[in-house]
Amino acid sequence: MVTAAALSLCAGVLLYAVHGNLVGTAQAAASKQVTAAASQLRTGALTPAALESVATGGVTVTPVGPAPEGSPPAQGTGGGTGPAPTTGPHPSTGPNPSTGPNPTTGAAPSTGPSTGTATAVPAATALSVATPQGTYLVQATPDLGAVSTALSTITRLLLPGFPLVLLLVSSLTWVAMGRAMRPVEAIRAEFAEITTHDLHRRVPDPHSGDEVSRLADTMNTTLDQLHRAVARLRTFTSDASHELRSPLTTLRTRLELAVARPDRADWPDTGREALRDAEQLQDIVEDLLLLARLDTGQVHGRERIALGDLVRTVARERVPGRRRLLLDDLAEPSGWVLGSRVALARLLANLLDNAARHARTTVDVTVASRGELLVVTVCDDGPGIPADDRDRVFDRFTRLDDARSRDSTATAGTGLGLAIARDIATAHGATLTAEQPAPGQLTGARLVLTLPRLEDPTRG
Repeated sequence: MVTAAALSLCAGVLLYAVHGNLVGTAQAAASKQVTAAASQLRTGALTPAALESVATGGVTVTPVGPAPEGSPPAQGTGGGTGPAPTTGPHPSTGPNPSTGPNPTTGAAPSTGPSTGTATAVPAATALSVATPQGTYLVQATPDLGAVSTALSTITRLLLPGFPLVLLLVSSLTWVAMGRAMRPVEAIRAEFAEITTHDLHRRVPDPHSGDEVSRLADTMNTTLDQLHRAVARLRTFTSDASHELRSPLTTLRTRLELAVARPDRADWPDTGREALRDAEQLQDIVEDLLLLARLDTGQVHGRERIALGDLVRTVARERVPGRRRLLLDDLAEPSGWVLGSRVALARLLANLLDNAARHARTTVDVTVASRGELLVVTVCDDGPGIPADDRDRVFDRFTRLDDARSRDSTATAGTGLGLAIARDIATAHGATLTAEQPAPGQLTGARLVLTLPRLEDPTRG
């Protein structure tokens, strides 16, 4: 419809332009004929009597006023070459009959007494000429027959060609749009077939550098992120199921054995073991709930916190008495951070619990100020973390071989402590890494927490 309307508009504009050009040409020709005839009348080369009854070249001469009194007759004939003599200015004997508007052109003719002069109307087809024999109106009608013939010819050519042009333009438009949208259809078809079971698939990229190529690249990037998120969720679900099943299986086995032999069961000891298994289950569930909240990226209850005071408080609570605790608070009094006191306390507790669990004798905690940052370093003299595992140790439910060998002891963790600590750090705009032990420090694990520092609120 749009193409048809555009072509119809173009055809109308073309016809209008051709019509205007042809009419203008015909009017110019008629005006030229009138000017030539009037010139002949003025010079006497053509007498009015020869034109009053005979049309010459489409030009007509019509008397519109009597001759002035006392004017001699014009000399020569229609073939004469001499100019018609004049007797000077006309006497003012009354109103000139040619002083009214031109009845054909509507233009005012000459009102002054003159002999042998003409009043030309610009772009007109009629002229009023005053001669000694009288005032004559020389006029010519443009020949519009050629205009009608040309327009009819053009119309006959356009009418049968218009449907063909319309069909051709529509076909070319359909083919061009089809080729342009073919990559989009391929992307749509492939994307529609991708499910959660085959997130490894990607939509085709035409590599054309245009908007379609950028769309495909964006969709593939989104699929990559979704694939990693789903894989992480599946791993997490599997690990969570395993971690929950182990204490449940142990708890059920103990209770079944006690019930099967009630006379031989040590019920107080069975109760204590069941309670320990229940506490382990509770720890895992609480850690899972905390991770779910951290995945939303929301940390509530932010406030200004003196980091050194918080580290000292948590360290004295979490490191058992059989471990030697070294506190090196090197931070300035203005060592403040913005965050949730509960969340940061949990972060520090997880770091200290991990250090105390693996330390042989000593846990060293340092708080230092480095420009706009505050750095908390937790070291121990345990077996340390291998270089290849220093990033993997922050994955959920990850335990190194040494830790796994001690899962049966009471000090075994849930495998979520460091993962929770890193998620809390990320939510606070901080970083948590495992690094190589520095010279002069303990040779075990070295965990470094870096937080953005705030100005001291007590300063004016």
